[in-house]
Amino acid sequence: MRIRCLLLSMMSAFHLLASVQEDFPAGRLPERFMSYRITDRLNYSGEDLYDYINGGAELYLSYGLTRMTGCKYNGDGIPQLTVEIYEMTTPKNAFGVYTQSRDREERVYGQGSQSFHDFILFWKGCYFVTVYAQSVTPESEAAIKHLAEVIDKAIPATGQRPPVVALLPEEGLAEGGFLYFHHYIWLNAYFFIANHNLIDLDDQTDAVLAKYGDANARNYLLIVEYPDGEKAASAYQKLKENYAPELTAAQPFIRLEDKTWFTTWTKGNRLGAIFNGNSREETEKLYILTINHM
Repeated sequence: MRIRCLLLSMMSAFHLLASVQEDFPAGRLPERFMSYRITDRLNYSGEDLYDYINGGAELYLSYGLTRMTGCKYNGDGIPQLTVEIYEMTTPKNAFGVYTQSRDREERVYGQGSQSFHDFILFWKGCYFVTVYAQSVTPESEAAIKHLAEVIDKAIPATGQRPPVVALLPEEGLAEGGFLYFHHYIWLNAYFFIANHNLIDLDDQTDAVLAKYGDANARNYLLIVEYPDGEKAASAYQKLKENYAPELTAAQPFIRLEDKTWFTTWTKGNRLGAIFNGNSREETEKLYILTINHM
């Protein structure tokens, strides 16, 4: 009898947990609103996401996707709407996906957003959210704004941006011009650095790659936080040997064969590097700004 009661109790708890997970936040979307009604529901976890977006699943999986839920709305003679709610393992991973998706910073929805006439994206807490319309009409534009507001309110928790982002100097930083990541495949997102995991990035590292200066003459700043100074020093040696073995404390800024300037350094458990410098003066200025933040 006691075993039966225990099993019933465990089953009840399981169903309650499943109900809560199923209901938040996609389950709180309206079944009907305006001229729209839900016609399809989305629910994918882990690598199942390849079945939905084969070419784009790597982005979410590299940031620790837990699951994606959402739905599609349709109505008579109006553009289809799609809601995708990506639940990540941590707020910093949700923020990372957001930095990969936006190209300017807004604060209309969640903790950071970007809006178009047919598309809205934002992050909040552990969630990265997209709401988009198949085409643009006054009704579809109003509808995606309404859905973004509903989802924003349905996510009560917020999260902190990764501390490494605060190390970026504001002077000269391009608008929306940085990515947060910890998987090496994103190391070349703005500028080719290496075709392998040169500086030992993994789930225990926090990295940010940022664009500085004029759009036609970018400088690229990389900052990585490692679990300890030993790993930062090891990464520094690998990067230096790959780019400029002659770099020393007495000669910290090196002009490469392509006529651009390069430097790299460590400070505690942090690695810094500047690529594609237009001049020694610009490279040195960005270095000084950065080292003062680190």
